[in-house]
Amino acid sequence: MRKDIVALILEHQGKILVEKRKQSKSTTPGDVIFPAGHVEDSETREQALYREMEEELGIRIYNPQLVHTADFDCEEKQRIFWYKCERWEGEIQTNEAEELLWFSPSEYNKFTHQVSRDALSAYFRSK
Repeated sequence: MRKDIVALILEHQGKILVEKRKQSKSTTPGDVIFPAGHVEDSETREQALYREMEEELGIRIYNPQLVHTADFDCEEKQRIFWYKCERWEGEIQTNEAEELLWFSPSEYNKFTHQVSRDALSAYFRSK
């Protein structure tokens, strides 16, 4: 059975927020991905997205919009739902990642997985 994952694509001043995962993570350790997290059984995907972004980034997001969905197999089978969000409150913090980075769109090849590059392409098509 696939686990649902929600991920967020944030763009600010022409740069895209990505995270480098901690080596201690059980799934995709050290990978460069969008900020993301698991959907709990009692949550909708949107509820999970709000919760995860508060936990991982320390921000409150507004009006997220789904831009891409894909299956991904790593240490577990995942179905990832990428959302874009144009407005948020709070100062972005590195609460769970090893590092947060702002990439220009031309640096898409720095993502560890093709599925993240595909999500970024879908994001730009949705604008």
